Amino acid sequence: MKIQKMARAGLFVGLCLIFLTVFAVTAVEAAKKVRVATVALPETTIGQSLVKWKEVLEDRSGGELQVQILDRGVMGGDREMIEGCRLGTLDTAIVSGSVLANIIPQYFMIPLPYLFNNHEEADAFLDGPLGQKMFKMLEDKNLVGLGWATWSFRGIWNNVRPITQPEDLKGLKIRTVETPLDMDTINNMGGIATPMAWNEALLGMRQGTVDGISTTYGLGYHLKLYEIAKYATRTKHYYETAPLIMSKKLFDQFSPDEQEMIKASAAEALLWARKQQADFDDKSDALLEEKGVKVNSLSPEAFEAFRKLTRPEYEQFRPKIGAEFMDECMNFIEANRKK
Repeated sequence: MKIQKMARAGLFVGLCLIFLTVFAVTAVEAAKKVRVATVALPETTIGQSLVKWKEVLEDRSGGELQVQILDRGVMGGDREMIEGCRLGTLDTAIVSGSVLANIIPQYFMIPLPYLFNNHEEADAFLDGPLGQKMFKMLEDKNLVGLGWATWSFRGIWNNVRPITQPEDLKGLKIRTVETPLDMDTINNMGGIATPMAWNEALLGMRQGTVDGISTTYGLGYHLKLYEIAKYATRTKHYYETAPLIMSKKLFDQFSPDEQEMIKASAAEALLWARKQQADFDDKSDALLEEKGVKVNSLSPEAFEAFRKLTRPEYEQFRPKIGAEFMDECMNFIEANRKK
């Protein structure tokens, strides 16, 4: 009898363990995982924005929606990530807005040179009706826009001299990405646009093949450009967005409540990241000076001089962007600037 009781007790414990194991597996399977990719390093505000999104979304969903971050470009560059999201082979990704312009020309609008004066103007644009209108354009490409992060305003790092006016750029070979907009901006500013891959540009700076690189303060700091560049100038010649996009195929599989939660948490996390980036931009001067880099910002007069030199690009890209949409954007920016 005693042996039978022990056997029954052992059987009960075994059944409980099996039940708990099955329950745990079922709970894991019930959680919906979202893979999000980026080329950004974890320490950048782009990388931090995804950690923030993961925390907010998992908290609000009670763990039912989980985020897996794939950073450092493990899923390829921006073009590969965009295509992956369109095909549904990748869930979500943070990509450069200027690369999205290859499939939606209206995205050329934001990186037009000297469009915004500061972060506040950019935030008003992105968080307003035009930012939502641009996200709506993604749907025809099987994409959904979740929120706007930023790589911030581009500046110029170089080894020749500080850039205080257009004349200082003359004759300097500046590395750009291989897009007409980026190249024309540097050329119109007075430099010599030199498109090349990023790794080649770093070697080129060391060997003197190029004199400088066009990139943001924050990214330049995290990539340790202070080790190879003597001067850094906040020319702020254009603003680079980093929208978080999702495969529409995946997005449509979520319930309306889940979709709202995904969008709201992403918008909150990425707005937080934009504020962090603006703060980091302001702190960068001191950080770079500590590393031995001579930093400077443009005077209002020099800023306007560069703006005037690059204005022809607006007419050049007007047919691609669309006259009506460009006018709508410019009118919004001017109206907001007057407030």
